[in-house]
Amino acid sequence: MRNLKEMYIELREPIFGYLLRLSGEYDLAEELTQETFLRALQALPKFRNESSLKTWLYAIARNTYLSKMSKERPKGIVLTSFAEVFMESGESHMDPAEQLLRKEQSLSIKRTIYNLPETYRTVIILREFEELSYGEIAKILGKTENWVRVTFYRAKQKLKEAYADLERRMESED
Repeated sequence: MRNLKEMYIELREPIFGYLLRLSGEYDLAEELTQETFLRALQALPKFRNESSLKTWLYAIARNTYLSKMSKERPKGIVLTSFAEVFMESGESHMDPAEQLLRKEQSLSIKRTIYNLPETYRTVIILREFEELSYGEIAKILGKTENWVRVTFYRAKQKLKEAYADLERRMESED
């Protein structure tokens, strides 16, 4: 088994990114990331290698998030990376109006994801953003792979419906 320092160096960013997308708050994601690794350190002697270390850490991160959210509701908005807050280098040639439109669309999608029920939000984040397999997600959530597939499908349907509703409301405001 690798030591904790190597585990932290390799997995800190993915765990932080997951918690940032899940919570929508940078400071809260930082706090939850530290708490996740603290809990992992405390539980490391009990780790049975029934899943990968990465999957085990995602499960701890999710449980840490759920524990925190049972006490308080986050106020933030989902961010995926710092690059999204600032103009990405690939968009520098794009018309400023087009850049703004893309950023608004991206923010609308993030808000829609953030407003999904936690289970749907988690499955979408783990599958689409973290690019985990259905099997890995099943282990993280303690469910079957089939349950994850069905939930992912339903989450995408809910996301499409919610985004369509949001677009209709925005069009009616114009």
